[in-house]
Amino acid sequence: MLHLALLAALWSWPTPLRGDVVSRFQDVPSCLPFFYLGEPPSGFVRGSQVHLCQRLSGTVYYATLFDMSGRLPVYSAFIYKYRAPGEPRGKGVDRSWKYEPQLVDRQADGNMVELTEAARKDAAVRRRQAVVTEGAVRPVATGPMYVQVLLNAVNLQGSHSSRSAAYTVTNALAVPRPFYHQWKAGLKRVLGGLKGQCQAADLHIVSGAVRSPGREESWLPAKGKGRGAMPQLLWAAFCCAGRASGALLGHAQGSRTLTMPGLTLAPYQTTTMPVAQLEEVLVARMGRSRLHIFKDGCAPPT
Repeated sequence: MLHLALLAALWSWPTPLRGDVVSRFQDVPSCLPFFYLGEPPSGFVRGSQVHLCQRLSGTVYYATLFDMSGRLPVYSAFIYKYRAPGEPRGKGVDRSWKYEPQLVDRQADGNMVELTEAARKDAAVRRRQAVVTEGAVRPVATGPMYVQVLLNAVNLQGSHSSRSAAYTVTNALAVPRPFYHQWKAGLKRVLGGLKGQCQAADLHIVSGAVRSPGREESWLPAKGKGRGAMPQLLWAAFCCAGRASGALLGHAQGSRTLTMPGLTLAPYQTTTMPVAQLEEVLVARMGRSRLHIFKDGCAPPT
């Protein structure tokens, strides 16, 4: 009963939302190119999660499965160095933080908008998105300990607009600074291994987070509204047109060593692995019967 009441509080509208919160990614054709062969990951969805086609100024730049109960992304799916057709590369990035009004207002048009001070203080926004702490809304550390991570990272995008679209709180979460450096190095290592095997436009990436179980979960800040759950694991899977693939897994907390199927991870440690092994780990850690990140395991199209 408590679980049902929580869901009712999170999502209590009598009619479906307009915009890009959808029942399935398959319902929005402009969202499907960000998934390998147009097929979203399977086995991830739970009751408090929503599908977001991340739209800035009328253009979709990536897709996110967002967990409103923890106020953090489950995964973001995107194309390496993406820029919309006919869009110039441009320089730099607009680092102003944005949020999704469509998670609050069913009449919203589906575009992310600037996270103003008024939005940060809005109780309806704070119930569904992590917006009120420095660690949840800034790309740098709140102090000596935490750093903001964008699952669809700015340096993996190919235009001013696609980089700017990454700066939304539905694509962001906070991790300890020591882990952040390990994660960046791990991403660079995987991408380096794929270099020469594929072109940027062929590389699909899905990057996600796994929450800690039950009472082990940590939040930033520890109390208050608008806070976000801090992940226990971060992961990223790479698929290059069926020719090459790989995955990265990282232990985002510093409390203890984690034992998982076929490996152990010390605090803040990252490791590379095949996509199939990552799926086995996620099944075990997320308590799912099965899940798949890429269609046919990133096999070549037939």
